Formats: sequence, structure tokens, C-alpha cells
Amino acid sequence: MRITKLRKQILVSLALIALSILAVPAVKAQCGASARKGTALAPELKSLQEPAAQNEEDLSDRAGSPEARTEEKNDSIVSILGFWKIVAYSGGVLNDVGFEQFSAGGTELVNDVGAFNAGNNFCMGAWKQVGPRSYDIVHPFFLFDGTNAIGVSIEKAHIVVSRDGKRFKGTWTQDNYDLSGNLTPGTHFDGTITGTRIAPGSEYPFPLPL
Repeated sequence: MRITKLRKQILVSLALIALSILAVPAVKAQCGASARKGTALAPELKSLQEPAAQNEEDLSDRAGSPEARTEEKNDSIVSILGFWKIVAYSGGVLNDVGFEQFSAGGTELVNDVGAFNAGNNFCMGAWKQVGPRSYDIVHPFFLFDGTNAIGVSIEKAHIVVSRDGKRFKGTWTQDNYDLSGNLTPGTHFDGTITGTRIAPGSEYPFPLPL
């Protein structure tokens, strides 16, 4: 009798575990889109504003000066390739935080969380070099209404890597389209983006999100 009762208890426990797994909602991969469609910031981040711009001459696109000609050879060995912590702002307010991988084949992969309130998202894009330390990026991702894909958002960025290869800075834009390619009114966004390189042997670039 005890063995039979124990078996019943085990079966009931297993059934409850199975039901709890099935009840977990599916994760929606939309690459922080909810944060960029106006979702409120997490309360502790509402007052967080974009850091004041610093005088970082090595992040500029300057050309033609004697210094620029002297540094041209060094610029040719600086690359976007590798792994970065990224932080994006729109209207001076935190918009997105994540990690970005640039690969040699001209593709990039992003894992982001919006303003720490958009879940764990993964999406891909493409990049090309357009000048010394200067790169253009296109980054599409799906938009969802619940579990239904209702459109595509196309994010574009222009970034410049610092001369030491450890940081980048740039601008980004985002426009949303329905599945037929029609621009959705009122869904244009733009802002600034910064990156800090993450590499083995180097200290992790805390704090987050700065």
C-alpha cells in the first residue's frame, strides 16, 4: 500500500511540474522593439539621461589635417570586429542596452534588453566600412502584437571607432513598416549610440547602462 501511495504521489508531482512548464509564456524576439515604441522606462531609470558629450577628438571623422595624414596608417588597423557593450539614447533618454558582436563576414548579432524592460532579445544585421574607422549598419527586426508579427522595423546606424579601438560613438535611426512595406506613421525614432569593447583580459565595462 505504501509503495502504491508513493507512486501516486510521484505521478501527481510530475504532472504538476509538466503543467507548470507548459504554462510559461513564450519569449517574443523583437529586439527591444517594445521599448522603442514608447513603453515606459523602468521606475529606477526614469531620471537617467544621456551623459553630456565629452571632447573626444579621436572619435571624429576629421580628414585632411597633418595629424590626420600622420595617423592614417594607424587608422587602417583599427576595426569594428569583436564584441561590444552598447548603450543607445533617444531624445536624451535611455532607449536600449545590450551586447553586439561584429563578425568578419559583414554581419552583426545583438542581444539587448531595451531600457532593462523589454525581455531578452536576439536579432541580426549587416555592416560595411565607409571610411577610416567609420561604419554603416542596417539592423531589421520583427514587430509583434502579442504573438503575431505585424511589421518590420529597420534600424540604421553610423558609427566611428576611437583611435585606440576600444570605443565607438555614433547615431541611429529607426522606422517601422507593415508587412507590405508601408511606413507606419509616427514611428520614426533617432538618437545616439556608444560602444565599449569587451575582450578577454580586459576589465568588464561596468556600470550598466553607462
